[in-house]
Amino acid sequence: MTDEHASAHGDHGAAGHHGSMWPFVLALAGGIGFAGVITYFPLVLVGIAVLAAGLAGWLLEDARGVRFGEVTYPTEPGIFKSVSIRKLGMWVFIVSEIFFFSAIIGNSLALRTRAPFWPEPGVDSPLNIPLTALNTFILITSSFTMVQALKGIEKGNLRLFRGALLATLLLGIAFVSIQVYEYNKLFFEEHLTPWMNPFEPQLATFGTTFYMQTGFHGAHVTGGVFGLAYLNYKAWKKDWFTPHNHEGVELVGLYWHFVDIVWIFLFPIVYLI
Repeated sequence: MTDEHASAHGDHGAAGHHGSMWPFVLALAGGIGFAGVITYFPLVLVGIAVLAAGLAGWLLEDARGVRFGEVTYPTEPGIFKSVSIRKLGMWVFIVSEIFFFSAIIGNSLALRTRAPFWPEPGVDSPLNIPLTALNTFILITSSFTMVQALKGIEKGNLRLFRGALLATLLLGIAFVSIQVYEYNKLFFEEHLTPWMNPFEPQLATFGTTFYMQTGFHGAHVTGGVFGLAYLNYKAWKKDWFTPHNHEGVELVGLYWHFVDIVWIFLFPIVYLI
């Protein structure tokens, strides 16, 4: 079956359905990196090195013609028989991320109950709520443009697809850029650090939970921006994405909507409550 499907797609399908080790390598890199954060920091550098190797291997595989957007075989049997293997894998990944962010938010709320001081939003908090509200609007808008991009490729409207996909990428870059600006201002001007400092020692616990929650989310958004950049590059390759072959757009879209939803929870928890 694999050979028949590959031959039906010509050169693009030659290496598209034999599996890939690189997603596993990237997952391994994440595990090593987080283990380093918790136990032994030099492991973080090992995780970064494995991550770089995984990305390089995946890009090399892509350069050889493996199509990320190729529709994979449905899983058999069961209730997921109409869902492709890759899409099922993305949903499993998203579920694991829900547990991940739930643990971070829960831990932050627990630390908050024990903190001797917690700044009141809009009174003595160093956070810029209007700027972050604008940034929240930007991220929510990017979900809308992502939906339009998927709708465009499903209908064969390449102009809508490419334009909406580019808009999503630019909005994602804008979100990350504003967050970097905010971090720079908070760290160097407001002395909000993830550790005790002599200038604002009462903000130590608040700073720790702030950077832990928004930092991990920002890292996920940054990863999504790289995925969107990949899609934008492939969107201009002839016949790479078509109305019947656009699974890559769906998968990146699922991930992007997920990070948007997480922020909808984080914004009021971190900035408003």
